Amino acid sequence: MATPAIESESPTLATAMTLHDIFPPVKKSHILNCSYHKWHATYRSLTPKTRIIPLTPDFLAYLRADGIVLPADEEQITTLDSDSEDEDSSGEGESCPTLKFPELHQKIKDTIAELGGRVYPKLNWSSPKDATFMTANNTAECRTPGDIYLLFKSSDYITHDLEHAFDDCVDGQSDKEEITTANIPYFLVLRKWFQLNPSMEFRCFVRGRRLLAVSQRELNHFEFLESMKRELLSCIREFFNENLKHTFPNDNFVFDVYIPFTDQEERRRTWLIDINPFAPRTDPVLFSWVELLELPYGDVTDGDGPRPVELRLVKKGDPEAYAFASPQHSASKLPREVVQAGLRGDEAIWEFAVRWKEIVGKMEDGKESSSKSASST
Repeated sequence: MATPAIESESPTLATAMTLHDIFPPVKKSHILNCSYHKWHATYRSLTPKTRIIPLTPDFLAYLRADGIVLPADEEQITTLDSDSEDEDSSGEGESCPTLKFPELHQKIKDTIAELGGRVYPKLNWSSPKDATFMTANNTAECRTPGDIYLLFKSSDYITHDLEHAFDDCVDGQSDKEEITTANIPYFLVLRKWFQLNPSMEFRCFVRGRRLLAVSQRELNHFEFLESMKRELLSCIREFFNENLKHTFPNDNFVFDVYIPFTDQEERRRTWLIDINPFAPRTDPVLFSWVELLELPYGDVTDGDGPRPVELRLVKKGDPEAYAFASPQHSASKLPREVVQAGLRGDEAIWEFAVRWKEIVGKMEDGKESSSKSASST
């Protein structure tokens, strides 16, 4: 999501400054430490069941290539590339991309089966949540490798991981072993699918190894959360102090937790969902980054004890809440008629892809007809 504008946010910051001017420096090592594969081994027992698969150069080239070409072994459409009609000029590897990475493709299929047949995918840092409009159920649930490939190829967030992971880092040019996006080790992260209760996921901000603030992640109002604030903060603070405060290598970072409960015994279980850089690229959700950067950090006390941590929730009747309730990731979405075409009935992703291609073709035919009509008048 876009970073909030800095102007008029706070009278204590010069409006001429940019957000990057006031941020603590972000280094490539900070970004790499937040890569899922880097921290998962340390915190495996705190996360939902997950498998991590190293990605090959051929697969990364496939993700970076233009067009959406899907595997043919699952009875899916083989291509959405604009040049697909010229199939005679396409090589065999282009019509069936998995020929270039058959072992990896099979490994992904086997891992999906191992995790119960349904998974939630992500790359090192991002999940393709901005591309869920491509799925029949509007979620990131994947049952086949083709489902994953379609989401990844359609996602701006995945593209950011691949091409812009080190944007705005302060590291200068160094020796020949400098890490760039071209030589980052990339991984496919597959988490066993389960239905999260969106009201119980929270984003937590840490600076100087102190918990600064906590934000509700789902941008809708939930009445019952207000009465739970004290308990939720207690769970999150305890989780942070016991598991992350002294072990995560970055002094500044952002982590997401999920606190499921169906009875009293499960209520206090806290799951680590993700760790993100303390950087403008990370969505501050209900806060602005200016607010967060102005909060005191380190060994700070307020009166008789530690400064309290704010848990910010979407309030009922708050004018801002109406904006929060609008669809997320809207900048990445297709026109309404295309989305609706993919949501009629229980269609598979490949069927939606076929419909998408048909609609695009009709739109192009319509433009051509209109052009001819105009030229004849």
